[in-house]
Amino acid sequence: MRLKKTYIIIWAVLPVCLFLISSVVMSFSFKAGQVIPTGTADPKTKRLFREMGIIEVPHITPPVDFSLMDINGQQFTLSDFKGKIVFLNFWTTWCPDCRIEMPNMEKLHRRLNGQDFAMIAVNLQEPALRVKNFLKKYKLTFTILLDTKGKIGPRFGIRAIPATYILDKNGGIIGKAFGSRHWDGKKSIALFELLINRVVQNTNTNEHEQKKSISSSSVKSDTGIGNSADDQTYTS
Repeated sequence: MRLKKTYIIIWAVLPVCLFLISSVVMSFSFKAGQVIPTGTADPKTKRLFREMGIIEVPHITPPVDFSLMDINGQQFTLSDFKGKIVFLNFWTTWCPDCRIEMPNMEKLHRRLNGQDFAMIAVNLQEPALRVKNFLKKYKLTFTILLDTKGKIGPRFGIRAIPATYILDKNGGIIGKAFGSRHWDGKKSIALFELLINRVVQNTNTNEHEQKKSISSSSVKSDTGIGNSADDQTYTS
């Protein structure tokens, strides 16, 4: 009889315990930041993209999975950064707008350091020593890669600099920005923290969808990404 009463009490208390546990988990989630599936185009992200003048792109596969060296001779491959939000910037030392936004980029990099975020800046066709001196002058600590032969910029359709692409954790391009931005501003930080806190979803691309992704042999004027190998003159 006593055992039966114990079971009754357990079954009566269990739903309450489960409710309390779920409430604590939900409370923690909201405090940590809103968690949104990767594929969801939520209104807050759309608003931040719009207010920052970033063009939203529907998860486009990068035209090339490039491998480049940094100023110390270490090789980096773009796909190695999957699992992180990637800030991919194209620049030169002689570009006035690049010089303006680089310190802001450094502040954003330091702010998000240790999170699922990677900042990569690809220098276009300049000597390593010149780039190294620039890094030392502006005290830049994020990853700087050298496109010394000028092969990667054209594949991304880069004709004007600075140009920035945002890649999600699955490695797809979801945003692009041409010209400098206040990357260390409140809206920028809010945007990247929102993207970082998204839950990674499997984006299994079927054969038909893969054909729709950017090929290296054509320019997509609607996205500004593609091959421009015949035109390697960059403007700022």
